[in-house]
Amino acid sequence: MKKIHDTLKTSNGNSLAYIYDYSSKNSTNLIWLGGLNSDMHGTKAEAISNYAKLNNYNLCRFDYSGHGLSSGNFDDFTISDWLNDSISILDNICKGKQLLIGSSMGGWISLLLTLERKRRVNGIVLLAPAIDMTEILMWENFNSDEKKIIEEKGYLEVFSDNYPPYKITKKLIEDGRKHLIMNEKISIECPINIIHGINDVSVPWNLSNKLIKKIASKSITKNFIKDADHSLSRASDLKCIFFSIEQIIK
Repeated sequence: MKKIHDTLKTSNGNSLAYIYDYSSKNSTNLIWLGGLNSDMHGTKAEAISNYAKLNNYNLCRFDYSGHGLSSGNFDDFTISDWLNDSISILDNICKGKQLLIGSSMGGWISLLLTLERKRRVNGIVLLAPAIDMTEILMWENFNSDEKKIIEEKGYLEVFSDNYPPYKITKKLIEDGRKHLIMNEKISIECPINIIHGINDVSVPWNLSNKLIKKIASKSITKNFIKDADHSLSRASDLKCIFFSIEQIIK
């Protein structure tokens, strides 16, 4: 049975679904930031929730606008919206300094959120981070016909084995260009742990190598798992994630 969620109204009128497991007795605070088209009840999110309870850590997880139990249509939102959702959750719900755990697109959002709220973040765990994904992983990988469809129709419909069909919109691509961070030094100093599967066909593991060179932090640990794919949801992968979180906490 899924835990009952709460809702937060944002400045643009959206309703964000979230679950905040908090006790003032706990000194460690975690925020889960999921990937594109994922929700706060995914395998990794649920596993991290159980892990947090066992270790007496506070955890906040939520659904971006147009995702999961939050309001809105997925096609209507952009990276700016999902970043603002994350800022709203951090500013209005979460207490104290946070350790961010960002998966795929959530890794990009985690870095953007940290740049906006550096004093609130004391560490980051990135899971197959899809940094600058709207440009590097989408636009640059589209062929000329696909780019033409987006320009003329306003969206490209994507079919996946893991999700129902969804649209990559022209405004998502254009908005993403406002948030690209791989073109210059990323001024984040807190400890960062990165986990990436070598068999990841959605986000190439080499992108994490390039990211490491861009981040200013002198405390970066990388863990490339040879037989892991993008999901990082196997029991062995989850143990690696928990260990990475503990590394930063301790």
